Amino acid sequence: MITAFVSISVTPGDDERIVKELLRDKIIQEAWLTIGEFDVLLVMTGKDTEEINQYVNDRIRGIEGVIRVVVAFGIQSITHDA
Repeated sequence: MITAFVSISVTPGDDERIVKELLRDKIIQEAWLTIGEFDVLLVMTGKDTEEINQYVNDRIRGIEGVIRVVVAFGIQSITHDA
């Protein structure tokens, strides 16, 4: 499994609608409304980078109101206990 962090810019006022729509998909683990360069941050898990990229290209980029999508793949999780 691989974890991806997906930052999304949306048209004003569309952030909550888009998050609610995406949270129906099991590939999305968490969704955050954010302030800054991006409006939404998704935490996703998939079997590989190809699955994540396919979801982003086929599902997220096709949603009305999505302006920009940037994907970062996690390479190592570091916790407070480490």
